[in-house]
Amino acid sequence: MHTALSTIAAVGPYGHGGGFPFFVLPAFFLLVFLAAFVVFGVLRRGGWRARSDARAVLADRFARGDIDADEYRARLSELSRR
Repeated sequence: MHTALSTIAAVGPYGHGGGFPFFVLPAFFLLVFLAAFVVFGVLRRGGWRARSDARAVLADRFARGDIDADEYRARLSELSRR
């Protein structure tokens, strides 16, 4: 029994191989980073799709003759700036 107490005193209460699994923290932060990357990627892709749709509408209006070439170019350059 005396050797058991000295062993506990030498290695601590967790024994050999026990304790908090420290790989959990980096894995957690990696998952948070990946989730944020996916969310912002989807949001950004949605914004790109909206600009693409606006260009398509502008091209349709120009093709129908609703706007002239100067107005088409001006609005297209405005869309490109955003």
